[in-house]
Amino acid sequence: MLRTTIPRLAVRQQSTVAKAAPRALSNSYVGSLDKRWESLPKDDQTTLIEELKTRMEGPWQELTAAEKKAAYYISFGEWGPRRPLYQPGEKSKVFWGVVAGLGAGVGLFAFIRSFAAEGPTTMTREWQDASDEYLKSKKAEPFSGYSQVQ
Repeated sequence: MLRTTIPRLAVRQQSTVAKAAPRALSNSYVGSLDKRWESLPKDDQTTLIEELKTRMEGPWQELTAAEKKAAYYISFGEWGPRRPLYQPGEKSKVFWGVVAGLGAGVGLFAFIRSFAAEGPTTMTREWQDASDEYLKSKKAEPFSGYSQVQ
């Protein structure tokens, strides 16, 4: 007797006829979800996600347009890890902050440079030409320099 009842129970559990199709979620419940998703409590968010999952297990033709939009927003919307890095208006603050930082850096460099002494005498053009002539006379740097045979 036990052997015959267990298979019948298993078939009844797996039957699609025994399951009732979930009702459509109201438009006020899933409508304009992108505007109010962040303000919903975490419990309500998980409840809504679970209800949409059970609703999407059936044929998608039975989903309302609001349910499809809500499912798309939950899956691919700009919330959680997909939230934009900068909110509107913050990019200009970052840009002007960088410009101000660069301007301050250039101004500080010019201020410090104004107190600097003249450059060393070895950096003048005459000194460099004299150094080149000396290196030519000593045949310095044999691999790419003055003594290479052309």
